[in-house]
Amino acid sequence: MKKLVVTALSVVMSVGLLAGCGTNEDSGNATPGNSGGASNGGKAQEIKITVRENTWGARKDNFIEAEKRLNEELKADNVQVKIDWWPGIGDDELILQAQAGKVADIFINSSVDIGWQRDAGLIRDIDWVQTSNVFKSVPESYTNIMKYEGHYYGAIQDMDASPVFISRKALEGLGWTGEQISGLKARVDTGDFTFGDLVNLADEAKKKSLVKMGFAVEDTRFEGWNYAFGNYNYNAEQNKMVLTAKTEDVYGFWSDAVKRGVIAEGIGDVDTDKAAPMFVKGEIFAEFARTEFYQMLREANGMKDDIEGFNNWFNENVVWIPVPSANKGGKPVSYSNPAMIYVGPTVDDAKMTYVQKLIEHVLDPDLQVNHTVISGKLPVTPEAQEDARFKAMEFYKDHAYLIEFTRTRPAQPDYAIYTKSYTLGVDAILTKGQSAEQAFELFKKDAKQNVPADHLIVE
Repeated sequence: MKKLVVTALSVVMSVGLLAGCGTNEDSGNATPGNSGGASNGGKAQEIKITVRENTWGARKDNFIEAEKRLNEELKADNVQVKIDWWPGIGDDELILQAQAGKVADIFINSSVDIGWQRDAGLIRDIDWVQTSNVFKSVPESYTNIMKYEGHYYGAIQDMDASPVFISRKALEGLGWTGEQISGLKARVDTGDFTFGDLVNLADEAKKKSLVKMGFAVEDTRFEGWNYAFGNYNYNAEQNKMVLTAKTEDVYGFWSDAVKRGVIAEGIGDVDTDKAAPMFVKGEIFAEFARTEFYQMLREANGMKDDIEGFNNWFNENVVWIPVPSANKGGKPVSYSNPAMIYVGPTVDDAKMTYVQKLIEHVLDPDLQVNHTVISGKLPVTPEAQEDARFKAMEFYKDHAYLIEFTRTRPAQPDYAIYTKSYTLGVDAILTKGQSAEQAFELFKKDAKQNVPADHLIVE
């Protein structure tokens, strides 16, 4: 999972990088007089596009295939695009290289990184996204993800949601019938089944030794638990973090869950890589993770290439639901941390024509599903969700509706500082036995000290 690097931000602030500074060595920018692909003495005009390598899932493979497809399209114009692969690097090094004028034309990073990357001069606007045929049918939530302060800065590359994976065997051990289990998701959707009900089930399953662990979660920041309690910590209109007393309600859940043994002190050490084999063995009642956990379960089962066999296992052993609301009658919640394709500031408008076409081919429906099959992420366009391979994977097909209400981590540059303050409170509950009230006071003090006052709303 991509995290915002605070040290990188401090480098930006101290150096004062401006958008578009420096030059991109050998960037191959198309010149206005030659942007239309005019014949160059019979030899095709070469447009070099530098791309930072990202090999996770099918990302690099999709760029390679997109390059081939684009060049077929450009043959009539006597133009050839050539990808120049640059090594993938971390956020700190991205900024250090930018200081030396070395900024790639295209790279992939998290949606949460828009704000600081823009402020650091690492990316430029790509307002062509608004009129691109690729994105004409995507939900409004996707559109919002790609925008920041009035402009598009990223093209969404893949997506997920955050369902709760529950042990069907444990529910059966608690006496639930097949009909009750099958109807659980609908109860969550209507607000009849609440977060408190889920905590109670986990507590009962653990006390009856049906599982070893009540809840496991991908990390202790887990936004889904905040959202379940109505704690939305970001105001997009003002681009500010929000400190609200509702955080104490979330800490109250943490404190209660620890006391009841639903959550163990070392929960932060059980990441999804560790949790997947534990879940397969029936040791976890409920795993709070993202879409890709389905893929991790497949691999933990040794069924990476056996989709049909894994679907049968999944249906017999797992039931999934959205994160339930803490309030009766409330709406379920979900969060995501989608990847974005970004464009460097040295790409001029003439070259952008080819950069846009390359990115659009990366998002060809079949290539998106190639990435889904390997990575476990959701495709981002309705056209891709019509692919037969996508429809054959029931979990993906059935839970895609979560995207309608899935929220994303904010692109506000102080998000990392804010969440560090938040997790101080969580850690105080987990490791020091502090109360929800004590944790909230610690969080408030730290957030007010470290988040700039003009970037923080205190309710």
